Amino acid sequence: MIGITFIGSGSKGNCALLELTGRYFLLDAGLSCKRVKEYLEDRGLGFEDLSGIFITHEHEDHIKGLRVLLSRRADLPVYCTRGTMCALKSKNFAIANHVELMYGRSLDLDRCSCIPFKVPHDATEPAGLRFSADDKIMCLATDLGHVTPEVVEHMKDADLACIESNYDEDMLRSCSYPVWLKRRIRSPMGHLPNEGVRGILSRMQKVPEIVVLMHVSQESNTPELIKESLEPFFANSGARFRTARFSITQQDSYGERLTVGSILPATLKQALLLQDKNQKTFNSAVR
Repeated sequence: MIGITFIGSGSKGNCALLELTGRYFLLDAGLSCKRVKEYLEDRGLGFEDLSGIFITHEHEDHIKGLRVLLSRRADLPVYCTRGTMCALKSKNFAIANHVELMYGRSLDLDRCSCIPFKVPHDATEPAGLRFSADDKIMCLATDLGHVTPEVVEHMKDADLACIESNYDEDMLRSCSYPVWLKRRIRSPMGHLPNEGVRGILSRMQKVPEIVVLMHVSQESNTPELIKESLEPFFANSGARFRTARFSITQQDSYGERLTVGSILPATLKQALLLQDKNQKTFNSAVR
């Protein structure tokens, strides 16, 4: 089983709990260590239960809780690209245990694999992440200024797809952000607008079980506008996406626990499948 729960996601900070075949990892650390600790305790977990933390890139809304978190768990493996690690070191982060992510190279995580891929964003070496386990795929692409063929390639067969839906163009135009920031957000190396989500969904080869729309701006977007932007897509796609479950993350509250795949250990699942097969064979023989 693989899954994700967003502890909080938006312009002010991003962090999620990944569940990868029985192990727990954090995705980014853009929220306070206190808030992450409170969420873990609500789940009956602690920092000692974490197997590592993935950092997608070095921008403040993805790392501002990392320093304190590592002071609690200095041995915690930090999974990120070499460019992101260099950027963290330039910010005087002390990383004792770095596991390097390389675009397109699969990383073994004990019954789960992770393939990082390039995303277009104005960070040093940002990464999207694709996790595979038990014939299920979870893919995450956040902080990307436009949809690239590489993003589509990794996302196209995801069972659980997490996609940035950062801003509404009309709302961005009229919000209080300074002009330079608006230009940065809507640039090809900035953030993905609501309409950009359709560019990914329309190219998917299969209907995902779950679609998560994340990194929603509090200044230039709303859940209602996200839903409105998807209406033309649903109208044109007919019944194809009616089976998909959609979830929109929030900045100040925990999201749903979203999982795909069997919750049973792989060995037990195989044993039960074999038992069921033998039982069917026996029943046929009796008849």
